[in-house]
Amino acid sequence: MATDNPQDQRPSWDKRFGLLLVLMLLLAGCRQRPSPPSRNLFYEVKTLSVTTPADDPVPATVSNQELNLDVANRDLIPRDFQASWEVDWECTSENCQTELCTGTGLAAVRGVVEDRWLEVDRRIEWDGECGQRASWLSQIDRYTGQERYPSKDDVLFNFWAGAHPGPANDVVHLSDGQSVSVWCSGPRQAEVEEGDGWTTLYDGEVCYDTQTGILVYMNYMKRWVFTGTFQGQEYTRAYFGDSETYEQRLKTTNAKLDFVPR
Repeated sequence: MATDNPQDQRPSWDKRFGLLLVLMLLLAGCRQRPSPPSRNLFYEVKTLSVTTPADDPVPATVSNQELNLDVANRDLIPRDFQASWEVDWECTSENCQTELCTGTGLAAVRGVVEDRWLEVDRRIEWDGECGQRASWLSQIDRYTGQERYPSKDDVLFNFWAGAHPGPANDVVHLSDGQSVSVWCSGPRQAEVEEGDGWTTLYDGEVCYDTQTGILVYMNYMKRWVFTGTFQGQEYTRAYFGDSETYEQRLKTTNAKLDFVPR
């Protein structure tokens, strides 16, 4: 039987309490938190040139016989050197422009300086529109595999470790079925102060071919922690889940690597 009693038409106290609880949870979920610099939430474009001022130090010339390596009559890195790497990038953050990005790293010789230094163009081309191209220009000693002007921007690794960088301690399997004997160094860790209370933490590993010292595999995780005051609350190295992971694996090369016999 229907009733006109207003009390029967109002929500019960239990229902009103439930609605209030849901509203409080929604507001808590919308609470703001500090965000790391957006410029750091994607693989940054870098262009490094070997062109240096005249007063910069120049490596001394060393004859092949003084290298103390069995490479006097052959190139460790061929004059027509080329290589490619598979690249995978992932972002975990509310500020990510994209969550996943894949690409290809490419390296090729553009010329030879003083009959010894290979000028190598290295670049990354991302698939689709998920990333911006990045490029580097290096000079590599074709006899020793050493880089003439090592980059100061590489926090954890470089691409050219030089001949016989370390004893073999692992094997990396390439996509074509071949396996390369490598020396892996890690975990490598670093911290970089970004300003405004933010610190970037790097954790990674890098593996080089034991013959040429060319990078075969690397990966790292990049995280941001915050120290300071935000909206009246104090934080000390607080981690809010903002991170990147980056992985690069050699795909092809014409260099004579330390391949494991099949």
